[in-house]
Amino acid sequence: MKKYLMGLSILIFCASAYGEVIDLGEKNIYSETGFEKNLRNSTTSPFIITSKDIETKGYTSVSEVLDSVPGVNIQEGLHPAVDVRGQGYQKAKATVQLLVDGVPANMLDTSHMNVPIDVVNINEIERIEVIPGGGAVLYGSGTSGGVINIITKKYKGNNNVRGGVGYQVGSFANNKFDVSAGTSVGNFDFDVNYSKNRKHGYRDYDFTNSDYFSGRINYNISKTSNIAFKYSGYRDKYTYPSFLTQKELDDNRRQSGNDKEAKENNRIKKDEFTLTYNTKIGDKNDLNILGFYQKTDIPSESIEDYTTEYKGMLAGQAAGLRAALRNPMLPPRARTAMTNKLNALLTELRSTNNVDFKTVSQFKDTKKAVKIKDKFTYDNAGSNVVVGLGYTDNDMVRVSKMELVGKRVMADTKLDLTKKTFEVFALNTFKVNKFELIQGLRFENSKYDGTRRNNTDTLDIKKSKDNWAGSLAVNYLYSDTGNVYAKYERAFTSPAPGQLVDKVETATNVYTYKVNNLKSESTNLFEIGWNDYLFNSLLSADIFYAETKDEIATIFDGGRPNAHGTAFKSTNLGKTRRYGFDLSAEQKFEKFTFREAYSFIDTKILKDNSKSFEGKHIADVPKHKLVFSVDYDITSKFTVGADYEYRAAAFIDNANKNGKDKAKSVFNLRADYKLTNSLNIYAGINNIFGAKYYNSVGVSSGERIYDPAPRINYYAGFKYKF
Repeated sequence: MKKYLMGLSILIFCASAYGEVIDLGEKNIYSETGFEKNLRNSTTSPFIITSKDIETKGYTSVSEVLDSVPGVNIQEGLHPAVDVRGQGYQKAKATVQLLVDGVPANMLDTSHMNVPIDVVNINEIERIEVIPGGGAVLYGSGTSGGVINIITKKYKGNNNVRGGVGYQVGSFANNKFDVSAGTSVGNFDFDVNYSKNRKHGYRDYDFTNSDYFSGRINYNISKTSNIAFKYSGYRDKYTYPSFLTQKELDDNRRQSGNDKEAKENNRIKKDEFTLTYNTKIGDKNDLNILGFYQKTDIPSESIEDYTTEYKGMLAGQAAGLRAALRNPMLPPRARTAMTNKLNALLTELRSTNNVDFKTVSQFKDTKKAVKIKDKFTYDNAGSNVVVGLGYTDNDMVRVSKMELVGKRVMADTKLDLTKKTFEVFALNTFKVNKFELIQGLRFENSKYDGTRRNNTDTLDIKKSKDNWAGSLAVNYLYSDTGNVYAKYERAFTSPAPGQLVDKVETATNVYTYKVNNLKSESTNLFEIGWNDYLFNSLLSADIFYAETKDEIATIFDGGRPNAHGTAFKSTNLGKTRRYGFDLSAEQKFEKFTFREAYSFIDTKILKDNSKSFEGKHIADVPKHKLVFSVDYDITSKFTVGADYEYRAAAFIDNANKNGKDKAKSVFNLRADYKLTNSLNIYAGINNIFGAKYYNSVGVSSGERIYDPAPRINYYAGFKYKF
């Protein structure tokens, strides 16, 4: 299978050189420097998904879009996780940075929360740029895996009323409604968007009901200056099923896996305000100032009937007291106390009142930031330097509480922590003849301050950390369309505030919390890449090697990483290695358009302080991913298409003891018909052959547990634009 995939990827890559002329237009990228840049001047091999790609393939979420990108893996399910270049889903929370119009979306508590990727209306997106393994100088901590920048639509200078409406239905009673409207009046541009997504998932108890709204006001000060204010809000109410055992999976893969019904109240609330100023100062200076306020709140509450378990616990205590009272040597005072306690237990056992078990968790993340960057072009060849500085105040609150309602509190924990970061960077591009020499340097200072409360014990946390990132690259423009580059980049990931505290066993079953000396991890990346237009077809290839030193991991009781236990500590494990390559191509043959992409990655844990994982592969990282799509224009108005995605199986734990999950091999079909220039209808079938695979596979009590992915499913809808 491996030889077949390699041969196929090379064959389709080479075939692109024999395609007909296809007008892709001028390809630009924005996320590499923060300013518009031609792709042939790029020292990355980015993947760019446009709004046209999104519309053509009927995507309903950002996670669906990213799952189609080679080198990117998505773990679907509750709060989908995204991974770029083999970080592993757990690690990628901290090492893959998601941006929306340059605003970071990652939560500060990366030790627990996935990056919230599905909080943007898919129809508001102009393009998504994925930069694998790059961006440390411009974006700072948490970019060793890569950067994903979602760029939304920004209308300007059209005095006509514009807008659209769309509706989509799908399998499992899915319904999605979108509406947008805007206009320009004088120097002002006004736009609003609203999206409603109500869907039941493939499995029982999988449900989400979300609303998204955004509004933008832009004022064009001049032809080269503008200031824009935008608000976006997201609300979601959801439930999600449990993992299934092998027996439950065999009996009914769509069941919830919940032993008993619980009253749940799970929500996501996100609000974001941004103010952006862009101007050109003379002919050589481009200035961008961004200020934003972002607040994310994810509360969750579950109440279930615990009467049977509670009375079973009381009955056990009563039996123990009866046995103790049969001891004739028991002192009178102790006998009286035990008798009183037994009578109280018996009274409680006779009670007909129900007893509820309540769990409460809450994750809050608040960001306030100002970021300034300026691009100065200092010679006639186009050499330029981008300099920037910024300040971010990021607060997090994590609450966890378990109680028998009206009886006793079993656990009550609260983390209230702040990370304040000052950043300064410079990225220089010197152009001489056909060469571009790029140098970049970044410095960050982060101050941590806060408390951790566990029941009645409180621990103060204060830390300060300095970090730096750097890059060196050479880009050779060997033709009018092509370039080849080589680069080195040093990236870093600073600890999440919650990782600065360990829970230590000081005596048998006696625990205390202590502040540790965790270091930031650093990654050295080496990459060679190539981009070109051949017969107006964009081709890209890259090969990379990355080593991470002092990789951060949280070890629970028994030395198990990322598995909850009684005591835990965060530590710098040692060294990990990732290497691989990416290929992508596109061709047009008469009415056919083909797109192919293939990614290979190999990972290994080189050093581990506990020696438990040395020589093992990193969990959740498939070696191969192949994406192939074809579109056929039956007429100028009617297009049909098909997609194929293959994702190899991956180890489900870092010890590699529990084997691999199942490979994903899925075919999708779609069709789009343009009734008028404004109205089109579309439909599609996903996983047309009903392949069985899993969103996630884990291990519990030594046995595998599964979250099954949907088999064959359908969708259809319309879009009207004016």
